[in-house]
Amino acid sequence: MRAGRLQHWLFLMLPLWCVLVGELLLYYADGWPGWWAFAFLAYVPDVLLRGAALLLVVAAMVPYIGWAGFVELRLAQLGRPADRTPAILQPATLRWLGWGAALGLFWLLRERSWHGDALYKIQLWSTTPFSANPYVWKEPLNSLLEFAAIAVLQPLGGGAEQAIALLSVVAGGVYLVAVWLAASWLAEQPLRRLSIGAALLAGGGTLLWFGHVENYSGSTATTLWTLVLALGYLRGRVPLWAVGLLGGSAASFHPQSAFVLPALLLLLRRPGWLQQGAVLALSGAAVPAVTLLLLRWAGVPWPNLTGGFAGDPQLFWTVPQALAPARLADALQNLWLIAPLWPFWLAAGLSAGLAAATGRGAEFGSAGRAAREFRLLAAAAAAFLLYFFTFQNDLPRQRDWDLFAVVAPPLALWGIYSWYLWIDRATSAVADTLRQTLVVGLCFAMLYSSFWVGVNHVYTLVRPDPAERERLTRYRLLDLAELLPQARVRPETPICPEPTGCERVLLSHFVMPHTGDTRAVIFAHAPAQVVLPLAVPAERTFLWLSPALDPQAWDWGGDGVQFAVRVRSQAGEELLWERFLTPALAADREWQQAIVPLDAYRGQQVELILVTDPGPAGDASADRAGWGMPWLMRGTALP
Repeated sequence: MRAGRLQHWLFLMLPLWCVLVGELLLYYADGWPGWWAFAFLAYVPDVLLRGAALLLVVAAMVPYIGWAGFVELRLAQLGRPADRTPAILQPATLRWLGWGAALGLFWLLRERSWHGDALYKIQLWSTTPFSANPYVWKEPLNSLLEFAAIAVLQPLGGGAEQAIALLSVVAGGVYLVAVWLAASWLAEQPLRRLSIGAALLAGGGTLLWFGHVENYSGSTATTLWTLVLALGYLRGRVPLWAVGLLGGSAASFHPQSAFVLPALLLLLRRPGWLQQGAVLALSGAAVPAVTLLLLRWAGVPWPNLTGGFAGDPQLFWTVPQALAPARLADALQNLWLIAPLWPFWLAAGLSAGLAAATGRGAEFGSAGRAAREFRLLAAAAAAFLLYFFTFQNDLPRQRDWDLFAVVAPPLALWGIYSWYLWIDRATSAVADTLRQTLVVGLCFAMLYSSFWVGVNHVYTLVRPDPAERERLTRYRLLDLAELLPQARVRPETPICPEPTGCERVLLSHFVMPHTGDTRAVIFAHAPAQVVLPLAVPAERTFLWLSPALDPQAWDWGGDGVQFAVRVRSQAGEELLWERFLTPALAADREWQQAIVPLDAYRGQQVELILVTDPGPAGDASADRAGWGMPWLMRGTALP
């Protein structure tokens, strides 16, 4: 009896625990070191975070039966007989209106922050012929569609960026139809359908539909379609050849989707499994074969596999590499981002699988349709989780998180299917608690993913990497060197008696002898103040500077240079950045990086002051210094 009461109270407390965890993650996790999956919350206004916390509390405290009955009533009203419902409120009309509104929202709120290889991808489409594009064999069908979309948009004034963003929105529309089918086929109650749809949309991977400039929108959408059609086949709604056709299409978009194919083998049944397998294989090969023929017709050479697939000699981590603590921590954070409810889905799915294996749940272990659907979804989720934890990627996950977004739909579909299996076999009290816990979790996930989409739309988040400075020129608004003819220099005296060749401030360049890294600089021998008139744009901007000591003078015995950036506005003068560099330190014999946000001066006319002062001894004899790559950049610099 006591154990039963304890279990009952633990179930009652479960939604409140979800609220506590959700509020901690939404409100505080952006300040926890290393939690990059929540770092974007630092850009969300505090009032929105507080509102999100309040919503979670309301979702947990309002009894499930009360608000569920209200929502069920409103949804049921939309299904009244046709003669009593206005034409615009007909379910079919509402679906079309909702689908069109979603596509419009995807385009209007499209991302302004680019991730992964987006810059590289746009550069390739701008400078490299289609036949020589290294992405072709990494994403064959996706590359063909991008090539066609760019060809169509270029005469209209569009380019690669607009074409790929448009394909992302189209893929989002395709994904929404698959979500609607999955919810319609798996549930009869309107509220359950709504929660299934929310589960498939509540994740950071939703950003793939908001004009996402990358490779994974089409593969993710067609992967879900493959799974949904497989469920439709098990329910007698879809022919087997359609499942194979979508599975082959998904793999043609990007090879990552091939991990859905092993699960399709569970569709084969005796008798006739050999014939079914042939249908699945032939239909699955159709789109890859056509894609291959089109690529060869377009002049794309066969891939060179001497260095591994698409030039990558190691596609998967070994087990010790995959389980390395730092790599595993990054993978789990990536999972938080694309599937914020992954603990829910894993707990429900694994416990359901354990019940089936031990024979403690007839619903899970039977040979009926539900058991076959569960095994299909479990196999797909397991295959994609294997891909998720073992696929080797050159870019860090913080940047290339979207490579793994394809994992979220199979995991979420398996998880919520299992969650409802548990609800259907539980007592009424436990079932209500599980429903309310699911509501709280979905509220958290929807808020989290909405903030993620919003931050990427409102902000242009830029990673200032000098190694990628050629690609990052798309964000450059101004090279400050262009303002030098208008600058005031203090003091005006040259650094030696000869006025020519001894200028205190001039345009020059430094070369780091150990790397050969050459950058243009505003040379400013200390002491010097370079006062530049600057009209700060109305948008978010930052200075990206490379202060450095002149390698020519490293061994002249100088005591270092104090660099500083100041701004003089109507409100007065403010120090924004400073750093002391001395040639006595090996780390200072290198290009440094200064990131100086100018958001506080948006839309203002200011004076930007670049200061170089002698070191603590006041000896300026060897203080040759410069401001390398002095760029004014659009956006917000990521740390």
